[in-house]
Parts: sequence; structure tokens; C-alpha cells
Amino acid sequence: MSTLSLLRHAKAAHPTAHQNDFDRPLSERGRADAALIGERMTGLKIDLAVVSTARRTRETWDLARQSLQPAPDLALEPGLYLSSAGSLIARLREISDRFRHVLVIGHNPGLHEIAFWLASSGASTLARSEMQRKFPTAALAVFQLGETPWSALAPETARLDLFATPVVCIAGE
Repeated sequence: MSTLSLLRHAKAAHPTAHQNDFDRPLSERGRADAALIGERMTGLKIDLAVVSTARRTRETWDLARQSLQPAPDLALEPGLYLSSAGSLIARLREISDRFRHVLVIGHNPGLHEIAFWLASSGASTLARSEMQRKFPTAALAVFQLGETPWSALAPETARLDLFATPVVCIAGE
């Protein structure tokens, strides 16, 4: 059974003069939130982490991964920076089926769009409606894909098992 976890980067600091968006670090709150969401990930057996190369996503990964044992393989991908849902789906469809649990750390609006695209209508009403309402910084959505190969990802084919933020955790059904 394959599992996909989508994690939006934690809260970034406001840009300083002459700093581009790509290079924004996490804020103090963002560092704390990344560690907290990492604690919520304890027990997840992630095989591959696909992480945008933006500074805030790499910092989120560095803080959140401390709860993951063993450490998953890491793929740092420049193409994930502010990518669309379509680009994210295309990337996910390229993943080898030897990876059973993949974590993507990226940006909105693409992550929010793909999360809602994947969630079947049979998902927990509370978790799905909360995720639809907002996919805030440091939000984590965990989906069960069943035996669907990565290459066959399609709308409403995944079961939402968990939607969590550093302060709220809603399990699916």
C-alpha cells in the first residue's frame, strides 16, 4: 500500500531588503512549528522526501526530519519551488513504485490544490472540510493510495488519513 504525505513549509520570515522570495528563511514561529509538525510525523515510515530547494522548505525538512527513523532518501528539487498542482502531479507520477511512502515538502497554492484533488469524497468530513478551508503553513496531509501505482495518480483516488497542523490533528476515518 502506498502513502503520500504533503507538508507545506513552515512560516517564513518577511523578506529583507534585496532578498528574494526563494531565499527567505523560517521565522522563529516557523522553526517551532516545523519541529512540532515533525513530532506529529513520529512513526511514519517515509521512504523518500521530495523537497523544494527554497530555503524555507529545506529548513522545514531539517527540523521535521528529526522525528523520522530511519531517515528517508532525500530528493532536493528546484522544480518544486512554487510549482502548480499539475507540475506536482507530473512529478509524483514519475516516482518509482519501490518507494511506498513519499513525503513532499513544498508551497501553496499547489500543495493545497493537489491535496484536495486527491482526497476522495469518502474521506472524513471534518478532516476534508478543514483541509479544504485552509492548508496553512506547516500543515500535513497524509493520504493512503492503496495499490495505485504512482504513475496512475488520479482525482479522488486517495483516502485522507490525517490532516494536521502544529496545533490541530484530525484523523480520517
